[in-house]
Amino acid sequence: MTFKRIEFKTKNLLKQTMERYNTRALQAAQEGIPVAWVTAVFPVEILYAMDIFPYYPENFGAAAGTHRRTEELSKIAENEGYSARVCAYTRAGLGLMYGFSDFGKEIPKPDILLPCNIQCACLYKWFEITAKFYNLPLFLLDGPQIDEPSWEVQKQYFIEQLNELIGFLEKTTRKKLNMNRLSEVLELSTEACTLWNKVLASAKTKPARLTYWDACILMGPIVTLRGTKEALNYYSELSKELEERDKGNISAVPGEKIRLYWDHIPIWPRMRFFSELFGFHQAAVVCSLYTHSWAYRFDPERPLESLTENYLREFVNWKFERRVEKKVKLMREYDVDGFIFNLNNSCKPNSLALVEKRNVITEQLNIPGLLLEADMCDLRFFDEGTVKNRVESFLEMVSRQ
Repeated sequence: MTFKRIEFKTKNLLKQTMERYNTRALQAAQEGIPVAWVTAVFPVEILYAMDIFPYYPENFGAAAGTHRRTEELSKIAENEGYSARVCAYTRAGLGLMYGFSDFGKEIPKPDILLPCNIQCACLYKWFEITAKFYNLPLFLLDGPQIDEPSWEVQKQYFIEQLNELIGFLEKTTRKKLNMNRLSEVLELSTEACTLWNKVLASAKTKPARLTYWDACILMGPIVTLRGTKEALNYYSELSKELEERDKGNISAVPGEKIRLYWDHIPIWPRMRFFSELFGFHQAAVVCSLYTHSWAYRFDPERPLESLTENYLREFVNWKFERRVEKKVKLMREYDVDGFIFNLNNSCKPNSLALVEKRNVITEQLNIPGLLLEADMCDLRFFDEGTVKNRVESFLEMVSRQ
């Protein structure tokens, strides 16, 4: 393959931003700052407002996949009785916990565990096991499945959950939440999210200025540092660079001929493989609900209500029809020629009813969809030859449309 990804000039800024985040996570305990483990769909703005450091162990799971350590760590967890069909992030985290005595060397040992079950129940079980292993406090933020006719009841329930969370944090950490400070954090979060939306929208142009593979790397600060000046500063610079790309008509995929949607999490250890494979065939993967999941818009005047309206409406939490509707809307916005679903061994909520979703979307948009089978991190569930053949056959079919 001769395709080569165009590097971003802000690459070093991204590296420095994420290195500072990870260093602060490991040093927080020395500075007397409580470390809270959180799941991806968790209102971290509350934590930043209370000077509690939020750490995403899922990031370690993704990094373990990228650096091809998942199998090693998973086998440790499997020897403890956990199935290889459990989420790879969970297996990597449990493998690290059972296999190494000192978390602080790689990821910070938590003081508090704060799972939210909006995205899935598996991560909650991981956090529950960790809490028992270290005898630490845990609070589950419970998000109900969205049912539109009952929205007001569900909204009020989640607001009550947030109030319980705040009370738990104040009692556990002896820190008080200042609502004015929370409003300030929400403003910063909204500004960064607005810039992140702008960054992602640069793939709407023809040719696209960045790809989904780029976005998966560039999303680090919007996930971990949402609500901070660091995230805002990074996306301000990245946004300027993409404006330059637009003025110079720089294409992320030279000679772009095909535009595609990829559904949800990438296959982390084979990101370069996929980027080069699609790029070689002049196919740009331009959007995914996964990278769009952190594009929130908060109202600082209504902090708890606004947090509820954003976090509780995570797309995994909707019924089948609404989930399809959100995917279709994004595919139309980015004018794609086809889409790819991955039957992810690790992520059951996002692999639910993919065949049915593919059929419905193809009927609505009159574009083809490809269904792959792999794991987002564990290469024991990845057959490169089969995947390559299926992708190339699919791209050939799309190009003939």
